[in-house]
Amino acid sequence: MREVPNQIINLVKDRQVLFSAKARHQLDVGVFDTDDIIHSVLYGKVAKKEKDEQKVSQYKYTIVGPSRSGVSIYSCGKIINLLEKAYFIITFHETR
Repeated sequence: MREVPNQIINLVKDRQVLFSAKARHQLDVGVFDTDDIIHSVLYGKVAKKEKDEQKVSQYKYTIVGPSRSGVSIYSCGKIINLLEKAYFIITFHETR
């Protein structure tokens, strides 16, 4: 696995993070909160980097990292540029 790109780390540290409707729903009904997802990105590793088929971003990243309690989270996200850059989390799940 590779290191999370510095651009993603910096966006997440600055709380420049957006969640898809699916990810927001997962936050509402699941056991993880926003801080868990942020923690998993900051302390995780890139498991997969692939082209963004929707062409909103150049790549999307699958990152696996620990929640604040240590439970491993698998998330998929990409860097987007609306009014300013942000890290957009498409979905996340507990790693199995």
